[in-house]
Amino acid sequence: MRIKSALMGAVAAALMLGQPLQAVEMTQSDVEQIVRDYLLKNPEILVEMSNNLRAKQENMQAENDKGLIKSHAKQLYNNQDPEIGNPKGSLTIVEFFDYNCGYCKQAHPLVAELLKEDKDIRYIYKQFPILSETSYQAARVALAVQLTQPAKYQAFHDKLAGHRGALSEQSQIEALAKEAGIDWAQVTKSLKDPRIDQNISTNRALAEALNISGTPAFIVGDQVLRGAPRDLASLKTFIQDVRDGKGS
Repeated sequence: MRIKSALMGAVAAALMLGQPLQAVEMTQSDVEQIVRDYLLKNPEILVEMSNNLRAKQENMQAENDKGLIKSHAKQLYNNQDPEIGNPKGSLTIVEFFDYNCGYCKQAHPLVAELLKEDKDIRYIYKQFPILSETSYQAARVALAVQLTQPAKYQAFHDKLAGHRGALSEQSQIEALAKEAGIDWAQVTKSLKDPRIDQNISTNRALAEALNISGTPAFIVGDQVLRGAPRDLASLKTFIQDVRDGKGS
């Protein structure tokens, strides 16, 4: 409301500058009526104001994200999470995701195509199961696969991300693992490894610290992309802006 009052006051002041001094003595209701009439005749001003405010808020968020990413770099990039792409890539992307997240499933093929085209990206998967118990189970199994059969992690990840609909029970996760050629007996044994729950716990705390409350969320260099990109072109544009130092 303070912003609205200030803006209305500014418009009113601008209008009154063009009037003789003796005509400036108005009541508050007079000023409000002038502002109202002016904005009704020029509604595009409201759109411009809204766009400017949104841009300012986005810039403030981007600057805040930069600071948070820098202060949590160790947990972001050195937490023994599964990763693909170029380990020496000039740009690192970190994805927080949930295997039951429909938007994560939509983003999955875009990411696959991106990494196929761009060989200068290091890509890190952050398990962030927040939607259901089976999300948590799938995340634990995926990390167990990473520990025991890392060469097969991506195949299993693709199976889970490509599964239509939500995972409703453990048996579905096991079936998908076997389709990916996973030795289920090894996975079962490694599920007791304390590093698995520690990884998920660390990622949850990290997401909270970075103001990430939903999935998917992507850390792209020093910026955060919250939510799934509309398409591959928009994802590439965001990445290029980060590389060019434009921020969001």
